[in-house]
Amino acid sequence: MDLADGLGLEDDELVSFVGAGGKKTAIGHLVAEADDRGLDAGYTTSVQMPPPPDVPLALVDSDCVSADVDELSAPVALASARVSDPDRVDKKVRGYAPGVLDSVFADGRFDWLLVKADGARMREFKAPGADEPPIPTASTVVVPVVSVRAVGRPLTDDVAHRVERVERCAPLSAGEEITTTAVGHVLAHPGGGLKNVPADATVVPIVNKADTATLERRATDVLSAALERTSRFDRGLVTSFETGRLVVVK
Repeated sequence: MDLADGLGLEDDELVSFVGAGGKKTAIGHLVAEADDRGLDAGYTTSVQMPPPPDVPLALVDSDCVSADVDELSAPVALASARVSDPDRVDKKVRGYAPGVLDSVFADGRFDWLLVKADGARMREFKAPGADEPPIPTASTVVVPVVSVRAVGRPLTDDVAHRVERVERCAPLSAGEEITTTAVGHVLAHPGGGLKNVPADATVVPIVNKADTATLERRATDVLSAALERTSRFDRGLVTSFETGRLVVVK
């Protein structure tokens, strides 16, 4: 699998991931690919994230991140602080406002600045809330992610984050079976996968967890439905990080 090639990444990119079902795994994969290419990667968030297990974590205050980042060795994960909740202090870190990340990218310390720009509470599928997602305006690539394993399941809080928002983006009501068409609608909707995406960013959706041939076909159907509904996508990716599957759908 060469995820960077699938996304069309070059040597100077700010890549923001939104949605649900594989953001952290995809970012971790790109960190490794950057290392293979001899590129410096920074991994951070505009929301919160678990400290990545395979990347050193640097806690740098928002007010001095642009100055201090030059002293860090890449790859590195950046966060402003650990969360204050004592039950989660070792499990989550806080990130930076989008404008701070725009400045970090402009400073040029990292070839790839990889940003988790959305939270999904471990669900397979989501549509963003009123104040989501906080995507840096300097993002060169935005990647809306969804898990194909949502397809065929009822639209409930167990599967989808913000069910009421999904209902606004797709011909689907709470409790009904999630279809490939409905997922495609959410990916392509201005209030779904395209919400807050900078006008000049390339947008490449990923339908993840296509671990079998059957799931790959469903994921392809999701992307076909999405590609029919917007000109912002010129392609999408079907992925399985479990099996190394990557299929480009145009």
